[in-house]
Amino acid sequence: MAGCNDNDHVDNGGKEGNTDSGSGEVIEPPAVVIPAPESDTAVTFTIHPYLQQPSADHMAVLFESEESKLTVWARPAGSQGEFQLAEPVAVDQTTLYSASLTGLKADTLYEYYVVAGEGGITAVSPRYAFKTYPEAGRTPEAFNVIAISDTQNNNTLGALSDLVSKGIVAHVCANEAEQCASNIAAITISGDIVNNGESLLQWRRDFFDQLKAITPYVPLVAVPGNHDYYGNPELSNYRHFFQQPENGSMGYEEQWYFLDYGNLRMIGLDSYPISKNHGKFQAEILGIQRQWLREQLAATETDNNVDYVVSMFHHPCLSELWLSGESIGSCEMVAEMEDFTRRSGKMSGHFFGHTHAYSRGQSMDTNHLWLNAATAAGYREKINDDNYYNKDTRDYDTFAISQSEFGFNLLTFNQQQEPSISLTRYSAEVASKGEGLASLKETFTVSDTLTMKRASVDAPQVLEGNGNVAFNNMKLAITHPQSDGVYEVQWQLSKDPSFEQDVFDIWGNKTRRHNIWPMQDGTIQGMPVDTQAGVDLTRIDLADFSGKVMMGGDESYKWQKRASEYSHDSYRDPFNGSSAPVLTLFPGETWYWRARVRDEHLSWSEWSDKATLAIAAGSTSSLNMENAGAELNALTGWSVDMGYWRVASDMDDILASEGTYYFSARPNNNAAGGDPYDEMSQIIDVSGFNDAISQSAAFVRLTFSSNGWGDGDHAVVTLQPQDSQGATVGEPIVVKTLSRKQQWLDNEAVGLLPTGTDNLKLTVRAVKLSGNMADVHLDNFRVSLTTP
Repeated sequence: MAGCNDNDHVDNGGKEGNTDSGSGEVIEPPAVVIPAPESDTAVTFTIHPYLQQPSADHMAVLFESEESKLTVWARPAGSQGEFQLAEPVAVDQTTLYSASLTGLKADTLYEYYVVAGEGGITAVSPRYAFKTYPEAGRTPEAFNVIAISDTQNNNTLGALSDLVSKGIVAHVCANEAEQCASNIAAITISGDIVNNGESLLQWRRDFFDQLKAITPYVPLVAVPGNHDYYGNPELSNYRHFFQQPENGSMGYEEQWYFLDYGNLRMIGLDSYPISKNHGKFQAEILGIQRQWLREQLAATETDNNVDYVVSMFHHPCLSELWLSGESIGSCEMVAEMEDFTRRSGKMSGHFFGHTHAYSRGQSMDTNHLWLNAATAAGYREKINDDNYYNKDTRDYDTFAISQSEFGFNLLTFNQQQEPSISLTRYSAEVASKGEGLASLKETFTVSDTLTMKRASVDAPQVLEGNGNVAFNNMKLAITHPQSDGVYEVQWQLSKDPSFEQDVFDIWGNKTRRHNIWPMQDGTIQGMPVDTQAGVDLTRIDLADFSGKVMMGGDESYKWQKRASEYSHDSYRDPFNGSSAPVLTLFPGETWYWRARVRDEHLSWSEWSDKATLAIAAGSTSSLNMENAGAELNALTGWSVDMGYWRVASDMDDILASEGTYYFSARPNNNAAGGDPYDEMSQIIDVSGFNDAISQSAAFVRLTFSSNGWGDGDHAVVTLQPQDSQGATVGEPIVVKTLSRKQQWLDNEAVGLLPTGTDNLKLTVRAVKLSGNMADVHLDNFRVSLTTP
């Protein structure tokens, strides 16, 4: 047998055809059947074979073994012809080996063996198989990708193995592991591969050993999570085991990359250095990675070989079942993906993890899929914990379903007639858990399905809500010829008849056919409940939405995180740190509205005709404030709660916006006594409007003027409803001022007072970002209340 390098083959002994002496015809010798390697001894592995660097003409087979003189034999499956022999290379001078098979045929099933021995065979592995990728631009028949995440062992050793054998192999590969080579293009893993990236034991026992039933047959396409960084900040172990395409930014080649399968582009990203909570935020790396992604997506727009793009990263932009895991950096990556789909029309999606639960959603304006691919092995979020459930979960409009569970996701990409992406979620139940072990029940159930594809959808017609209406009768209705086929409705309202500015969208949980949310029932996973069961999607009562719907929907949640998740001010924030305006339908106002419908494949119709909503007039009262414009030349009526405030009449050639005086923050840090902010407040009594407040019919309006030096210093002004005991009621109205040099700016915010409100606490905070003085000047506060 010849030597063992990439070009060696087991051949037919050099025999050539013979000539028939009578006829002169060439007689081909019988085809030589080359038997598969055999041995009574099996190769022993500490890590069973797994696949990396897949392409149309290449595959890398990796494995870890103490055996010596190992070779990988490969040939087209069922050919009985020559084997290509590849001598593996020791990775990082360890017993992890990588055998590179090159010159392969595209879209072809290969069988392969790991063989030990020199000058003779001493041990042979079982027969394995893989399938090479299609050539670029090929539109193969429907193909599948498995998406999972959070495979780490959280005292659940065994759950991941069951997920593979009882779930993926059983349901996608007809209980035949080798069939997975043909049925699955890739297994994507959205981070937290192990619990501690430093532990080689966890890489071997908790990850590779749990996946050994499928890794010899299907390539693993992974990105790192925060746990993979723990104890291993340079990601040396992650890089040791995974061989990513080296097409990322220079110096970060293995941290982000792209990989193509036919007309699908998979983009791997690293969310750890762009996230604050459970991350190590670095603005420079965010900029480098974001720019790289932007460049790749721009190139993909005009690449006729690519019809679909999915990205993978660990930290979620939005997470219904774990707010603490969210990342502004991840939201910027999602926004780039959404922009790509808007421009190109190509379908896209992103897979994430971190939260140990399943969530599926979709972007409002684009065919972009949101998929929390978890959980593969990490334990589920604790819905039965009241503190957790009330403070760390949120039912976002972007998501249609969230379930705290184990399971996996099957995505099918189909090119027949129209491109489509189909999602099937397979859910598992826990059979047992204890003493660090866990097992899943034999039966996996389909708990969610979705197919995205383009289709033509008829526009709805306005049925009700056009003309003069009473404040207590603001009902809208549409009609549609295929109302049973409507998946969701988007209602749009604005005071602008052209809908070009200040637009509010009523869309999501209460305008969708289904909204699955886990309700508390005493179990750790909760009870999934469809909060939309039986709802008529063609009708809404604006009384259910006034004072609750924010401009941009979930946009403010993307960019304005809690302090624990807040990493930076994003240029993507349309509200620049201020509260998003809230839909507040005041008596006496005129609004315009229209609607469109989306079918079950997420295709939108055109908009309906515009309708006019003229609300009957009401009564507006100014609320009593003391010294609202500093005209007493003192801080009378205000409580200085932190730092330092003063009254000025001419500061840096800035005169009052109205009258003679205005409020100004600290002149220097010493005056503020070392406090981080300057803060003052005033309590405003609204108990005289209890009747209107109790009927959710009291609307508050806050106005004031702001000035500064243009150096970034700014004010954050909040109006917080309180009950008679001073406890907060509902959410505050928040206004973050802009920083403009020597220019008075008008600020305004409105809101609907929640029931139970007796007082309003107006708090003014100055935030100093540069210099010794806080260049924050405020004047002319006014608060008014409007009732029907």
